[in-house]
Amino acid sequence: MRGRTRVRRLAAFVAVGGTSALIDAGVFAALHLWGVTAWLASGISFCSAFAVNYLGNRNLVFRHTGAHRAALLRYVALVLVNLAVSSAGVAFLTGPSGLSPWLAKAVCMVAVAAGNFVVMRYWVFRALERPDPSRAVPAGRVPGGDEPA
Repeated sequence: MRGRTRVRRLAAFVAVGGTSALIDAGVFAALHLWGVTAWLASGISFCSAFAVNYLGNRNLVFRHTGAHRAALLRYVALVLVNLAVSSAGVAFLTGPSGLSPWLAKAVCMVAVAAGNFVVMRYWVFRALERPDPSRAVPAGRVPGGDEPA
């Protein structure tokens, strides 16, 4: 990947992630203020940013053109892992350690985001390998050879 493409992709990832984080944090704040327990508010808020994050990463960050079904299923699997990590992290950090729900949520959001770029790039939105027609070997030829097989 060229340097310019990396910078664009990283900037788009940060923008999509930032937008999703604002949605996540906003919903968490509203639910927490309404008296919903921190771990449940975290789970609901995490899910609320789902569509924005999936479509933003698919279309803007990785410019994935493959079928939605396979990418969406992989994305759902990633989100389920992220949801478990985020909710368990908030529950742990607000329980035994006594962190505030706000700080616990922020710590978990950063931790979950840390590995997502790589997982999305190489698994969720991976480019399908398509054979290069210019490198095809004509029938009856041996690759790298000039004589018919």
